[in-house]
Amino acid sequence: MKPYPPAEPVRAAPPDVPFDAPIAAVWRGHLVESVHRGRYVVRDARGETLDSLGDPAGYVYLRSSAKPFQALPLVFSGAADAFGLTSEELAVACASHSAEPRHLAAVRSILRKAGLSEDDLQSGAHPPMHIPTAVRLARNGEQPRQIHGNCSGKHAGMLAVCVHAGWDPAGYRDAEGPLQKLVRRTIARLCGLEPEEVRLAGDGCGVPVFALPLENLALGFARLAAGGAEDFPEDLLEAVVRVRDAMRAYPGMVAGSGRFDTRLMQTTDLVAKSGAEGVFAAASPTEPGWGLALKISDGAGRAVAPAAGVALAGRGGVRVPAEMITQTVADLHGETIGKVAPLMHAHLGDQPRREEPLKKPE
Repeated sequence: MKPYPPAEPVRAAPPDVPFDAPIAAVWRGHLVESVHRGRYVVRDARGETLDSLGDPAGYVYLRSSAKPFQALPLVFSGAADAFGLTSEELAVACASHSAEPRHLAAVRSILRKAGLSEDDLQSGAHPPMHIPTAVRLARNGEQPRQIHGNCSGKHAGMLAVCVHAGWDPAGYRDAEGPLQKLVRRTIARLCGLEPEEVRLAGDGCGVPVFALPLENLALGFARLAAGGAEDFPEDLLEAVVRVRDAMRAYPGMVAGSGRFDTRLMQTTDLVAKSGAEGVFAAASPTEPGWGLALKISDGAGRAVAPAAGVALAGRGGVRVPAEMITQTVADLHGETIGKVAPLMHAHLGDQPRREEPLKKPE
């Protein structure tokens, strides 16, 4: 398997660090204890920028926010229909799941329908995010298996594409193999780029991770929500619609009980997907469609919901529950001692608004 390029040496002042701005803060009592910086951009499906904070053109690794894009070949290759995959199984192929029983059952079903087993997964193992499942494993003296990893649905979908296409399933992670080249071309097409403009590195689960400008991630999600673009071939248009509709129909399969992506899709008409290191993307299918892409600069996951919530609030009629925007900080006795909240302002009543976004200094 071809190695990824080595990491560049750390420089004292990296010239390619995108401009960002304070975006969320942690209050303890009445004082700000910590500040998270970040950037976001909102674009419509035509590529027009509707709103931004910080540098929209700076590259970002998509991490798991790319999973809806990575699942598209599962549909347009014909694999999903050939193996009789359900919408629920298609949703888990887009997931960073918590390893709840429903998630594990769906992943096993994909593998079984494709004539495969858990042994074919190369997604890596980590403890389940679903606490009852993690506790059950520990009580039984069992170690987490690869199916418990949050990316196992994505990997099962990739394996199914390889089986259907006649490619060696054992090489599905190879960045130079036919599957990952197809995924790269698909992401480039959806996000308005040439394949060579999409940069590669290794993701935590072992498949390639893709990097592109934040504004192109927003465009890709806008097109996902809008059902594609006019110049897309019919098979890609159908795949975009089916992936979008599966995520919206089964939001609990995309993340898990109580998690931000799932709760947001349950309470709004949005399609949403977060990724590691503070990456988040969401989009609305309501005409005219638009997509939001967000990156927390220090990768802190606790800043994602407050920043994303206020950036989304009121846009296109979206109503994000206030408790998802401002989160409480509790002590070990369960008493509230602070909060994590956005540093952008929005009224959460009938007419939400934002302050003018900060601009890059001259």
